[in-house]
Amino acid sequence: MNIKKFRIVILSIITILLLTSCTNQLYPTDYQSSTSDGMDPTNPAQNVDAPLEDATDEERAETAEEVRFTIRADEQLKPAVSQLYDSFFDGESPVFVDDGEDLLVKRWPSAMEKLEFRPTLHAFFMYGAAMIPQTQNEDVEAFVDFSVSLDGQELLFENGELMGPQYAVIDQTETDRLINPPLRRVISAYGPSTAFVYSVGAADRLVSASYLGARDPLGASVMEKIDPRFPDIMGDDYFSQEDFSIEQAAALDPELILTSARTAWLDTAQELGIQIFLYDAETPESLKEAVAKTGELFGPNTSAQASAWIAYYENIIDEIEAKTSIIPEDERPRVLFTGTQPLRVASGEMYQSRIIEYAGGISASGELQGYWNDVNLEQIAIWDPDVIIVPPYGGASVEAIIESEAWQILDAVQEGRVYQMPKLVAPWDTPAPDSVLGIVWLSELLHPNLIELACEQEAEYFYSTFYDYQITQEELDIVCEYD
Repeated sequence: MNIKKFRIVILSIITILLLTSCTNQLYPTDYQSSTSDGMDPTNPAQNVDAPLEDATDEERAETAEEVRFTIRADEQLKPAVSQLYDSFFDGESPVFVDDGEDLLVKRWPSAMEKLEFRPTLHAFFMYGAAMIPQTQNEDVEAFVDFSVSLDGQELLFENGELMGPQYAVIDQTETDRLINPPLRRVISAYGPSTAFVYSVGAADRLVSASYLGARDPLGASVMEKIDPRFPDIMGDDYFSQEDFSIEQAAALDPELILTSARTAWLDTAQELGIQIFLYDAETPESLKEAVAKTGELFGPNTSAQASAWIAYYENIIDEIEAKTSIIPEDERPRVLFTGTQPLRVASGEMYQSRIIEYAGGISASGELQGYWNDVNLEQIAIWDPDVIIVPPYGGASVEAIIESEAWQILDAVQEGRVYQMPKLVAPWDTPAPDSVLGIVWLSELLHPNLIELACEQEAEYFYSTFYDYQITQEELDIVCEYD
């Protein structure tokens, strides 16, 4: 081979090598293998379901634009989240990320931030597991709502992610009640139990209910704003502690009946063959237990909301006691709580007396036992209360006392220290969740220069959090006044 031909061969080899190098740079091995599978990596829509754990921030941002939202979840929670996502978004798969998520799903010790005075509720779709939105996203909000809804919970029960097919809850008579979750159709024949159901966020399960304080114009109008179904499901004409319509109950086909342990018709209702859950909540301790058990009946989210109310109730009491503990026993105001008749008074065993104590007062009739006691005016004069409270029900009124000449023997009457306990719907003195506001209201009344809590602020928080209701300023003016 002459020198000229040798140079041509060498140049050809160099040219081939250069062309091969350029081709590899333009079409990397990953691309070539992808295209051999029919995938086009330049199309982001084909990579939506690709794992993002090892992706760069730029890749995550690009992918996030192609999906509804991203989720960061504890590993053990991903199967349940995927089931819910697949069901709600009709076969779509969730995109899980390590950070920068739109929705955080994690194990949570309780329903609230433990250091918060007023607990913040989260959506507990499983026991001890919460969904917490991190961005404003309509799809996120809709998905979270579905996850804690009856349909979402039923899906988790069917797939074995929640307890089932039956579980037992012990009522307040220490009787096991077998529950078939999730409960969809419940009759509440007891006013306080209806308040328990609303306060834990399970009102949508009620097919009929007896209500506390919803017969007067204010209570009825507010209750209808809280629950537009109220006119249709109010069952006071059929269900109460004294009466129970077997025919109406059978027509409603309930899965569970809620009522008081002191109900008169329990034997008759057994004919229906339906579980009856009994309450006996006449003390602060049993009230907290009643709310907790109500939450337990309906699932993880209601159980978490019940825990939040209990924490709030305890926080309010602790805050007031911290302020009033400096007051000697003999300097605390003596408060008389009267009943539906002026000479009917609360005993020391009743919940009303505990409200007085929590508010930093002493129950003037605390020596009495049992339930409401009928006494004479001479006995009340001996007690000589500093303040008199009348209830917001049964026709009781401030005027019945202050306009009576006989009652003028009391300084409290002459000086205008007679007040009516407020109510929005449920009266604030009854053993129901709303009574936490009665404690706040009375503590402000008795110790205005000592208590830092404000009735309006606590009422706004309470109804927004536990009734999902934005109380109006006009309503606040009514319930937080002392006239």
